[in-house]
Amino acid sequence: MKVLELFGEPVSNGGQESFVMNVLSHMPENDMVFDVLTPYYCDNERYRAIVEDRGGRLYCLGLKFAPGKNRFNLIGPLNAFLSGGGYDAVHIHSGSLSVLAEGARAAKRAGVGSIIVHSHCAAERMTLRHKLVKFAMNAAMRGCPTHYVACSYVAGLSKFPRSIADNRLIILKNGVDLKKFAPSLQMRQEMRRRLGIADDEIVFGHVGRFSYQKNHRFLISVLRRAVGRGAKVKLVAVGSGETMEDVKAACRAMGLEERVIFVGNTANVCDYYSAMDVFLLPSRFEGLPIVGVEAQASGLPCIFSAAVTREVALSPNVSFLPIGDGDEDRWAEEALRLGALPRGDNSSSLRAAGFDIDDTVRAFVALYRTGVKNSKE
Repeated sequence: MKVLELFGEPVSNGGQESFVMNVLSHMPENDMVFDVLTPYYCDNERYRAIVEDRGGRLYCLGLKFAPGKNRFNLIGPLNAFLSGGGYDAVHIHSGSLSVLAEGARAAKRAGVGSIIVHSHCAAERMTLRHKLVKFAMNAAMRGCPTHYVACSYVAGLSKFPRSIADNRLIILKNGVDLKKFAPSLQMRQEMRRRLGIADDEIVFGHVGRFSYQKNHRFLISVLRRAVGRGAKVKLVAVGSGETMEDVKAACRAMGLEERVIFVGNTANVCDYYSAMDVFLLPSRFEGLPIVGVEAQASGLPCIFSAAVTREVALSPNVSFLPIGDGDEDRWAEEALRLGALPRGDNSSSLRAAGFDIDDTVRAFVALYRTGVKNSKE
């Protein structure tokens, strides 16, 4: 069976790429071959190696990536690529509604039998532009996919017509490797020593692309409020992206250079969770963030913005707070409270909720072979 994982963004270090590659790396040896396609570029060679080690290929079409702009330039290249691919299933991952719809349309033209559209993220709000795009893509979205998948109901409703979200949506959980992310006192001590973090310092942690969505400036303001309370605290921020330099400039302006550790992209993010005391995700919008699942698998208490779906609360010591002007003090107070708690082991609760990577892999295989029961549970 030949399967194509089609991304609507570059294959880089984002959450959807991380999730899919994690699934592929845990796939059992079987008769499935997986290729990966991005209309843009790949700057993550580790992901390319995962695909090739399983006998697949990672294709880049080399188009210019312009977030927020229309994606109609990819229609011709997608049609050309899929017409000669001979794929049995095409699984489309994107935060762009138009990419999901046009990718599904191209796959149907190519005669693909199983066409899966997958929403990994909700919209910040239903703007007029979003409503117009959704209306324009309605015919393709209703007529071309065979399966509609999302990480949560709210993420599905953001991309698909309500009738589909209510009746045909498949919730595919963002499972993680619970053994890999299990708390380790030895790794905690090693990472804190390596990062120059004292035993009595509380570490705020964040993992995510430096982008408007992830709201890093708010995070820096929370840190400043905590420092203003006299707390011995640092921030460990894992990731990179277009707003990183602006965030670094904000740290300098606030005199926080010595308090923030910018890790960049890393293949061993699980080790950095070990150094943290509390995980903060002040996103402006999300689906069901895989980093939130990873943080809880690592035993961390978490604070999520009120924009994040409550479905991510999989363990004790999870809070949801607003991110409006003036809410930084509430975040600082709660982060210091949670950061002082002992680390827990949340593996049993995550496993019971279906967030073990092995469960997710089985769901992927079932989806490609026979589909799964439509549900929004």
